[in-house]
Amino acid sequence: MRKRVAAAAAAMGVSVVLAGCGGPSGTAEPVASSDAGYGTRTVTDCTGTTATFTAAPTRAAAVTTSVVEFLLTLGLKDRIVGMQAQAPGAFPADLATMAESIPRLGGTYVPGNFVPVQREQLLSANPDFVVGGWPSNFDSTKGALSQAELTERGLNSYFAFAASCARTAPVTDLSVVYQDIENYGTIFDVEEEAAALVTRMKDTVARVRERTKDAPRPKVFSYSWEDGGGKAYAVGNQNLSNAIIGQAGGKNVFDDVAAVYGEVSWEQVAARNPDVIVIEVFGKATQAEFDAVVAKAKTFFTTDPALKNVTAVKNQAFVPVLAETYYLGGVRNAEAVEKLATVLHPAAFPQ
Repeated sequence: MRKRVAAAAAAMGVSVVLAGCGGPSGTAEPVASSDAGYGTRTVTDCTGTTATFTAAPTRAAAVTTSVVEFLLTLGLKDRIVGMQAQAPGAFPADLATMAESIPRLGGTYVPGNFVPVQREQLLSANPDFVVGGWPSNFDSTKGALSQAELTERGLNSYFAFAASCARTAPVTDLSVVYQDIENYGTIFDVEEEAAALVTRMKDTVARVRERTKDAPRPKVFSYSWEDGGGKAYAVGNQNLSNAIIGQAGGKNVFDDVAAVYGEVSWEQVAARNPDVIVIEVFGKATQAEFDAVVAKAKTFFTTDPALKNVTAVKNQAFVPVLAETYYLGGVRNAEAVEKLATVLHPAAFPQ
C-alpha cells in the first residue's frame, strides 16, 4: 500500500497543485443589498463577540485575505470596500479576477507573513463591518483596532472560526468552515447561497469518506518550507490540516499534539515515520515559482541524515499543496480533501 501511495504522490503531485488553483464551482451571482424583511440578526464569532445587525453590511472590510474567498463566492464582491493584500496565486483564477478591483488595505504581501492592516488604512475605507481571522487583525498595538474599539465606534466585527481561532478541542472535520459560511449567510442575508455552498462541500467530503472508509490510513506529515525553513514543527490536532488529512482517509502523525502547531524535533518526525509528506506552499504568481519552493523542500528532506530512513523520503512520496486551500478555511477545503484522498488511496480513485 505504501508503494502505491508513493507512486500516486509522484504521479499526481503537480496535478494536485494545478487543480488547487482552479475556481470553485457554483460561484453565486452578485447579490443586491436589500433590507426588506431583514429584521434583527445576532451572530457570535470565534472570540465570543456577539454582533447584532438590523441591515446587511454594504461596506465590509476584510482584514484577513482568506475570508474574502468566502465573500466573493457568495456573490458579495460589491459589498467589500477593502481587503488585506493577498499572495499572487492565492485565489482561484475567477475569484482573483473579481478581487482585482477591490482596494488593498495592507502593505505588500510577504510569503507566510501577512502584514496587518493599520487602523488609518481601515478607517479610511469607512467600513460598516470588519471581518478577520488572525489575532493580529484585531490587535490595536500591531495593526488596526480591537473588536472592543470597533464596537465603541459602532462597528460590528467578526473573527472567523476557520482561520486562527483559539481552540480547545481537536478539529476533525470541516464544521468550523461550514459555521463561518452559514454566519456570513446570516449577516449578509444570503442564506440560500451559503446553504448551497455548504451542501456542495459536504457532498464532496461524503463521497471521499464513502470511498475510503474501509482502507488503511496512511501516516501523513505536513510541512511548510516557507514557514519552517528547515526547523521541525508539528501540525497539531487543532489545525485545520488535521481535519483535511483525516477526512481524506489519512492519519496526521502529530494528531496527539493538542495545539495548532507544536514544537518537535526531526528525530521525532523520523520516529513517527510518515508514509507521505505534504509540502504546503503559499500562492505564487507562476507555477515555476511554486515548483521552486517544492524543490527546496524536497532537497532538504532527501539530504537530511536524520530523515533518510523515513518511508515517505525513501519512496519520494511528496505531495505539494496550495497552502491557502489546505490549512486555512476556504471554499476549496472540500476539494483539498478530495485531492489528497486521490493520492493516499489511488485504488479508490481510478484514473
